[in-house]
Amino acid sequence: MQNIKTIAVIGASDKRNFPVLNELSTRYQLLLFDKNASDVNKIQQSLLAENRYASIEIMPCATDASWEADMIILSGFCINDENIVRTIKEVATAKIIVIMENDDEFTKSINHQVSFDLLFPHSRIIEVINISTDDQVEKEFLLEGHDSYALDTVSSIFEGIGFNTYVSQIN
Repeated sequence: MQNIKTIAVIGASDKRNFPVLNELSTRYQLLLFDKNASDVNKIQQSLLAENRYASIEIMPCATDASWEADMIILSGFCINDENIVRTIKEVATAKIIVIMENDDEFTKSINHQVSFDLLFPHSRIIEVINISTDDQVEKEFLLEGHDSYALDTVSSIFEGIGFNTYVSQIN
């Protein structure tokens, strides 16, 4: 398992991922990026209100956040933003990239047009899909990817912060 200390969250204003970010902020340094400065500020303040000792920094650009991070979470509008994907591609080499898919993004994701594995050929791509049946409790996630090492790392992180994971290694 890879030693993850810093996680870049690209598309941090996606409120559906707040429970995950809240738990991650208790153990990891978070670097938040979002095009909407007001929303990302609100997310940061909400996270700090939950955990005042958290290390959470708002980053001015996705490339800087991705460069400094050990792992990258790509979520919200960023999944479909070709410019964001292109810019972080340059600094994501050998890193784990977690694609946080939610129901509406899953159906329109660029993943259905071009595989993230092809977009990031030198990164380890793990798709994380919320499979919780209770809208109030987002505790179950399906993890899919080709790299067993990255799957183990992401599963360990999610399990370590209190979520249940189901791992599917795609050959």
